[in-house]
Amino acid sequence: MRIVACLFVLTLGSSVLGQDPSKLPHGEHLPGVDNVLKVTPHVVSGSQPHGEEGFKTLKELGIDVIVSVDGATPDVENARKYGMRYVHVPIGYDGISDEAQATLKRVMKDFPQDKIFFHCHHGKHRGPAAAAVACHESGDLSQNEALDFMRSAGTSSAYGGLWKEITEFRPIPITTELPMLVEVAEVETIAAAMAKIDRIYDALVLCEKAEWKAPPEHADLDPAQQALLMQEGLHETGRLLMEDQYDTKFRQMLTENETLSKKLKQQIEAGQKTEATKTLKAVKASCSACHNAYRN
Repeated sequence: MRIVACLFVLTLGSSVLGQDPSKLPHGEHLPGVDNVLKVTPHVVSGSQPHGEEGFKTLKELGIDVIVSVDGATPDVENARKYGMRYVHVPIGYDGISDEAQATLKRVMKDFPQDKIFFHCHHGKHRGPAAAAVACHESGDLSQNEALDFMRSAGTSSAYGGLWKEITEFRPIPITTELPMLVEVAEVETIAAAMAKIDRIYDALVLCEKAEWKAPPEHADLDPAQQALLMQEGLHETGRLLMEDQYDTKFRQMLTENETLSKKLKQQIEAGQKTEATKTLKAVKASCSACHNAYRN
């Protein structure tokens, strides 16, 4: 079977997209959902649906089941409102645990005729990897097709653990009792906190592009407030860590980034745009260093 990673436009009318669906590029940004890619005829991957608009788009795509592999709590209420079911299978950037893989297998087993949407935050790394593993496990994708899909989705080679889930794939034994599916899974506090901080950083990037003002498409974003939310989020993450969670280096990185966030807020409030941009880059560098040490 030849699988082509492309937009899932089989059921989406041009009235929603404002153009001919057959001419849309790969990884399209649809209303409320980014990086939408077809995996198989009944499996799609993409970003987290943004607000009610995103769920409306998924409904118009014909989606029945949404699978989140992000650490953030799924928006179950909006999914139910549009007649879709949520399944929460949080995974890390370092790979997919055996339990998570078994849960993905159950998803494919329990919903063989439904259209399934896999998502992480941005829809480029964990979501596509989970979709690839689920479809490889179910036999809908060969190993090469799964790898090709991840490449098309833009899954970074830096996340070697995700790629190994396919290159070193081990199927779940048929005797394994598959886990129950849940709408909201228990996640580590730090996973949820970091997911929120990631979203705040994205908001700050939008503000920076708008010359450190609220961007026209997101008038509710106050740059200084977003910097404060990042500062508080980092502080709370460090405060809530158990004594045996992570080491001194990790705690120092949290503290350093908290200090940078405080500095960023002050620069924004003072109208120091150039300095604020430099500090935001420093925040990104600090986050990347932490991710390289602890997330990848």
